[in-house]
Amino acid sequence: MEVRNTRVLITGASRGIGASLARAFASAGARVALVARSAEDIDALAHELGGSSYPLDLTDPNQLNGFVERVEADGGPIDVLVNNAGIETQDFVEDIAEDRLVQVVATNLLAPLRLTRQALPGMIHRGQGHLLYTSSLAAITPAPGLSPYCASKAGLTRFAESLRMEIKNTGVGITTMHLGPVDTGMWERVTANPAFDAAQRRLRQLRMLTNVSPDKVASDAVQAVLTGKREVRHPKRLWGTMAIAALPGRITESLVGSVNYRSHKTQERRP
Repeated sequence: MEVRNTRVLITGASRGIGASLARAFASAGARVALVARSAEDIDALAHELGGSSYPLDLTDPNQLNGFVERVEADGGPIDVLVNNAGIETQDFVEDIAEDRLVQVVATNLLAPLRLTRQALPGMIHRGQGHLLYTSSLAAITPAPGLSPYCASKAGLTRFAESLRMEIKNTGVGITTMHLGPVDTGMWERVTANPAFDAAQRRLRQLRMLTNVSPDKVASDAVQAVLTGKREVRHPKRLWGTMAIAALPGRITESLVGSVNYRSHKTQERRP
C-alpha cells in the first residue's frame, strides 16, 4: 500500500528500532503517531517529525481500553499499525519475578493483540491498511536465558500468521519482522545474560550471526509495507533457518487457500 499521506501508529517509539521506524515512515511521507511510556522522549521526536505523541503504559488494560479510538478521534484513522514495543528477560525462569513475567507477556503479546483488535475493524471497513509486528529470531529458535521472551514472541508470530488467513481479501496486509541482533540497548542487555551470551558467541564463531542497524530494519519495514511483503528477516545469514520455520504455515495456507474464511460474517450481515 502507499505510505505517503497515511497515518502510522508506532508503539515503543521512544528509542531504538521504534525511533528509527518513526523517522523512516515520516521520511516516506507518513504522519506518525508515537506511543511509549516516556512522554518526554516521544514528545521531542514527534516535534522533530511533525507527528503526534501518546504516552501509554501497554501493560495497563485500563489505559489500552479504547486507545485506538481516542487516537483516531484526535488525528484521523490509523492506516498502519506498528506493534513494535517489546521488553526482554535476562534470567533463567526460576529466577524471574512474577511481575516481570506478567510485564513481558503483557507488552510483547497481549498489547499487540489488543491494539490489533481495536484498529482492525476500521481498516477492514475502509478496505485497506497494514499491520506490522516486530517479532524476533527468538520466536522460531530456542534461546537459553530468554525462555519467557521466546514464548511471547512465538505467540506473536503465530498470531500474525493466523490473522493473515482470517483477513484474506480484506485489503489489509500483515508483515512480521523476525530480527536477530540489532544495535540497540536491548541487545546489550540480553547479552549480559551469561547463558544467552555463550550461545550467541558460539553462533558468531560459526558465522551465523551478525548485527544490523535499527535504521536498516526501519528501511526494510517501510519497503515491506509499500510492497506488501509478509516478512522481514535479519540476519540474512539465517534466512534459510527462518524459511524452514515458516514452511509449515505456508503449506497450511496453500492447502486451504481456496477457503473463504469470512463467508459466515457476510451471511451474518444479511437481513
